Amino acid sequence: MYIIMPIYTNKNVEISKKNNKYQFSIKDVKAKHFWNTTLNIIDFKEKKTNKNMIVTIEADSIETLPSLLKTKSNKLSSRHIINLFKCFLKQINSLEKDNLGIHNLDLNDFIIVNKDENRYNANIIFINSSKFTDLKNNFFLLKTPSEINQAIKGQFISPELKNNKNIPFKLHKSTIYYSIGQLLTYSINNENILNEKKDFEVSLESIYDSKIYYAIMRCIEINPRERYYLYI
Repeated sequence: MYIIMPIYTNKNVEISKKNNKYQFSIKDVKAKHFWNTTLNIIDFKEKKTNKNMIVTIEADSIETLPSLLKTKSNKLSSRHIINLFKCFLKQINSLEKDNLGIHNLDLNDFIIVNKDENRYNANIIFINSSKFTDLKNNFFLLKTPSEINQAIKGQFISPELKNNKNIPFKLHKSTIYYSIGQLLTYSINNENILNEKKDFEVSLESIYDSKIYYAIMRCIEINPRERYYLYI
């Protein structure tokens, strides 16, 4: 007897478990570069595409980022932080090829695909495709109060988005760099969401002088044009 158990769902994506396999049902496949990159990250076994995309993967478990934080006493390891940073970097770069982007983040936007029971062989990916927004010449154009209100509901948002008073509003794509820097810092130390660069420096002392420390610090510059999303 096959038991299908939904374990994650949003506007465009549903993930269900069928015995030891997981099935992704993707309704909006216009972001083809993004989904091809994402599926390669999680090592998919089977893909069927018609109106929707149905993808099957083998994994020991799939969980949300808040679930992983809970099991880790709300403090992720450097290994998980680096994994999230690198995977999201690949996803964002591929999404731009689809002329789309993301301008805010929440913890629930991410899932962890655990390939083994000890959770060591894992990949953390962005999955909430309902947040995809048109991107043109490196900018989002938020035209209405409802679009702006929806954007600022995000748990992790940039200063320029948070403090904006204009309608319509042109928002540089690097807004998401700040958001991922905020989210990673929060996931390392479980502190209040930070906004000042000096507070980030103090909060990230435990990983000071590492590649991931400098990667995060490049993301949280106040000036959007001085942010870089790099791991070098």
